[in-house]
Amino acid sequence: MQNSNLLKTADSPHLLGDTTTRSIMKWVLITLLPIILVAGYLFGWRIYLLFLIAIITAQLAEIIWFKCLKKELTWDLSAIVTAVLMTMNLAPSAPWYFPVIGAIFAIIVVKEFFGGLGYNFLNPALGGRALLVGLFFQDMFKISWPAPPFASIAPDVVTKATPLAQMKTETLSQTELWQTFIGFTGGRIGETSSLLILIAFFVLWRRKIISLHIPVIILTTVGIGAWIFAGDGTFAPWQTVVGHLLSGGLLLGAVFMATDYASSPSTKAGEIFYAFSIGCLIVVFRFFGPTQEGVSYAILTMNCATPFIDRVLRRRVLGEKKTLPFDLKFRR
Repeated sequence: MQNSNLLKTADSPHLLGDTTTRSIMKWVLITLLPIILVAGYLFGWRIYLLFLIAIITAQLAEIIWFKCLKKELTWDLSAIVTAVLMTMNLAPSAPWYFPVIGAIFAIIVVKEFFGGLGYNFLNPALGGRALLVGLFFQDMFKISWPAPPFASIAPDVVTKATPLAQMKTETLSQTELWQTFIGFTGGRIGETSSLLILIAFFVLWRRKIISLHIPVIILTTVGIGAWIFAGDGTFAPWQTVVGHLLSGGLLLGAVFMATDYASSPSTKAGEIFYAFSIGCLIVVFRFFGPTQEGVSYAILTMNCATPFIDRVLRRRVLGEKKTLPFDLKFRR
């Protein structure tokens, strides 16, 4: 009689070698840790409390869900990664119940309702953020400026326009670009330090956890779009182009959100189209839409398109006749 245990398959991603989902999530958390520490240094000790509340809520939500379904919990750290990334998309002044609501929705609805890790078609962290934006629009877009070291912030006081808002009327100086690069600027909790996000990008790429082409294509597309559309009747100066690449949630989204295995295409051709489309949508949202950001909405939109991209830009079966470019094949 065949042993039923032999028929069990672990959750995706399915990779050759010793790489496991838990090891992947562990390295993601390692690269996120410096960003968390610096966020508290910039915006105050309560930032750490927001992260802790989100992590506890997300893990408890997953435990309760698995208990209700009488399934064995895998402890793959994915719930913690989702909680951390969702908290990084909050305003520093967010109240304690924001991470509670966002984490429960991200884990239960966006992730587990669709089968759990590897089956969710939306990025759970961005799904949780989208719900919070819908429920608490004004609070989610409050801007707080750093007051290091570990000082309390005044959540309702905006002393200066963010770099994205400032670039609508003037060019950023080299000093302002440097401050944006190292993180001494207003914004969401995890999107301020471009330097730390780029270091995380390098580490994850060297560990072969993420590939180069999704983040690079997104950044290149947005950079070209900023060069064309951000100028006043002519091409934008290099300071403005660099400012658009460093400002807002672009780097955070390109490195940590758009590269999510479950919600991005499974073929290289699909990933290229997916990344290029995200970049184009960000350009449209930033320069022709009502929002100065648009990164999360661009990624969520293309998450929804991923099943169709995988259906069209799939690999041909060995021996299958190639009739269309890029290995296109519509399945009946």
